[in-house]
Amino acid sequence: MLLTGTGRLAPAGLSPWALLVEEGRIAWIGPPAEAPRAERVDLGGALVTPGLVDSHTHPVFAGERSNEAASRLEGQPYTDGGILRTVRATRAADDASLELLVESRLRSALAAGTTTVECKSGYGLSLDQELRHLRIIARVAERLPLRVIPTFLGAHAVPPEHAGMAEYAAHVAEDMVPAVASAGLASFVDVFADSGFFDATATERIGRAATAAGLGLRLHADQLELTGAARLGVDLGAASVDHLEQLDAGGVAAMAGSSTVATLLPGPATVLRDRMPPARALLDGGAGVALASDANAGTFGAFGAMPLVIGLGATLLGMTVAEALVAATRGGAAALRRPDLGVLEVGAAADLVAWDADHEGAFALRLGHVRPLRTWIGGVELAAAARRTIST
Repeated sequence: MLLTGTGRLAPAGLSPWALLVEEGRIAWIGPPAEAPRAERVDLGGALVTPGLVDSHTHPVFAGERSNEAASRLEGQPYTDGGILRTVRATRAADDASLELLVESRLRSALAAGTTTVECKSGYGLSLDQELRHLRIIARVAERLPLRVIPTFLGAHAVPPEHAGMAEYAAHVAEDMVPAVASAGLASFVDVFADSGFFDATATERIGRAATAAGLGLRLHADQLELTGAARLGVDLGAASVDHLEQLDAGGVAAMAGSSTVATLLPGPATVLRDRMPPARALLDGGAGVALASDANAGTFGAFGAMPLVIGLGATLLGMTVAEALVAATRGGAAALRRPDLGVLEVGAAADLVAWDADHEGAFALRLGHVRPLRTWIGGVELAAAARRTIST
């Protein structure tokens, strides 16, 4: 199959362009006049990009916490809220209800041009519940064409039935991580390494357990306070450290000299009225940067928001639109250790989106209102029915 267009192939900016797909991968890219002979699909003047890669989401949850967001924005304290409120609601939900919720959220992502999504557990906080949630992710993934990368986030908060952070972290490291690895249910382990959650000692213990079990490591780092978690993530060889709103110059320098990707999440930073992560300093320093949604139960509830996230990267984080698009494609794939995704290169997976726009600047100009016209994953075009959202 030969895709052709008179619009832009971004982020390279090639126009007009042709792209040959063979066996699910990109086999050739160049001007149409030099294209190999093959069945042609003309995409006209549409903007075409790699499929978006959302490398940080929390889709397995039940319950509603929008009142907490309102309280925060009104400057009012709230009680009985936060992660543990969602844990209670999610533990009480049956498998069928959770599967429907997860499928709806992932279909929303797919409908908005995301072709690869990382999905975390983390609202179970017990071995049985975390395994249940990871199995739900796996079952939903089997029904969708979306590429799903599962992450175990047992260290999201300390559940009330445990004596404290150190005791629960030991349980995560010694019991939960090996069980998840043995079951083959996750590619990564994540830790909420921040003030009031898991300290450096606990984070390192869990991180080393992940490595010993053959799993990759990701960290929520330096979001609420500057704790040095990003630098710890670099030292532990984490694939990604995420949030980074409080990152300082030393942390930027540590990131810039490493293979750990800085995953920036402007959505929750906006909702929380927090400072923005230092995207410009990270890019100028040479760090790998990704943009992701952090769609979750309590601080940014918008699944299918990656076009908006690209626009926020360009408008709020000081990135160019081209940098933001790369961060939401190649950068996200690097954060997931998948260099075959998120790029328009020979040999890469043919995950492609044709957008209702003629230039990538639309992501900034139309903030969340750029939509796919057609989507391919592994060279197979998604029918409109596969992209639609479902009712919950």
